[in-house]
Amino acid sequence: MFCFSFSIFGKNEISRVSLKFYNTDELTRIPEYFSGKEYTGNRIYCRSNEEKEGLYFSFSINKDLRFFPLNTNIILSIIRPGRTEIKQFNFPFPTIEKGKREIFLGLTGKDWTSEAPPPIAWQIEFKNPQGKLLARKKSFLWDHD
Repeated sequence: MFCFSFSIFGKNEISRVSLKFYNTDELTRIPEYFSGKEYTGNRIYCRSNEEKEGLYFSFSINKDLRFFPLNTNIILSIIRPGRTEIKQFNFPFPTIEKGKREIFLGLTGKDWTSEAPPPIAWQIEFKNPQGKLLARKKSFLWDHD
């Protein structure tokens, strides 16, 4: 199991992103057994597939994120170990309800298996419907030459 955190402070940036692989049991809460409905607590989950298990990029919802336009897109770009090509995953920006404090972007199911090592580099971008960059967070190695 692995877990990484990255921090940089700046205007229109996510202050900290954590990476962690979660198996399905770690994401299943007791209320789900009674209701059959996923219990998310103070988290918002955006997944690349319907499966829960996978690699999650998590970050706090700051006040700037709460005011992004409705049709904002989240683009997660990664470079896997041993590869040079960039793989992109697109997520619609979720509705942020009161009480929600974190967003978990998940590469789940076939997009990330438990045996896969963490990405070498990654970048998260928030773009409005016209493609204008609203915010960005990237790992140290994303721009490293």
